Amino acid sequence: MPIKRIGSRGALVSFNDPFYTNVYIIFGDEHVFVLDTFLGNDSMEVVKQLIREEGYAQTPVVVFNSHADYDHYWGNSAFEGATIVGHVFCKERVLNEGKTSLTKYADHQKGNVQLVPPNQTFQETFSFNGEQVKFIHSPGHTRDSSTCIDERDGVLFVGDNVESPIPYLNHANFDEYVRTLKSYLNLDWRYLVTGHDPLLVNSELIERNIRYLLGFREWSFDIESFSAAELHRHVENNLKTLNDELMGSKHRQALIQHLEELRDYSLHSISES
Repeated sequence: MPIKRIGSRGALVSFNDPFYTNVYIIFGDEHVFVLDTFLGNDSMEVVKQLIREEGYAQTPVVVFNSHADYDHYWGNSAFEGATIVGHVFCKERVLNEGKTSLTKYADHQKGNVQLVPPNQTFQETFSFNGEQVKFIHSPGHTRDSSTCIDERDGVLFVGDNVESPIPYLNHANFDEYVRTLKSYLNLDWRYLVTGHDPLLVNSELIERNIRYLLGFREWSFDIESFSAAELHRHVENNLKTLNDELMGSKHRQALIQHLEELRDYSLHSISES
């Protein structure tokens, strides 16, 4: 289980099964902050062991859920009595979608999973001022997506708002998503922790994500420049997920035209091969 020390008080725990996922720990002065909790109580044993080894076994734990996709909160119940911070929409999603997700992704479960929603919710921001830890609502990947910044060490934890090779879209909220990503460029950070990518130390992936979203908003894609992974994410995830929303919006004609372009590109690629 890779554990990487960051700054003066951070530890990045990266899981590989069933997919690469990060959990970040901040060892504060009065609290231990656990950012996201992966897939169940068993998956959090390595985090709890690290907390004990660092001498923080009796220190209050604050759990932060970056959003309510199942792979970011199923381990909440491993921290009995903890303050669990999340956006109000995050709590709503756990309560409304949790049982369905638990059934749908049952084979991803790591040990016992109890659906424990945030018990400390916020609308815009929530801060532990003495610890220099701040939580910010930052809609993008999902409407409940939120960000944590460790202002002391300059660590920005963004959940799934930044992702390679391109963003994974759940809504056609292009302007809102771009605003969130541009806000990251204006924050003072040295390390960027995402939900599913290795540690980053520059803004290159943020800027790439912004370019993709702007291209989507304007329906201006250079399909031939897409890597195989980008094209797969674009077609199999984003277009399929957004199809109904886009077909019922001002984007209908642009979507139809884009699907025709993709069909022609696919036929051309097949003929050349």
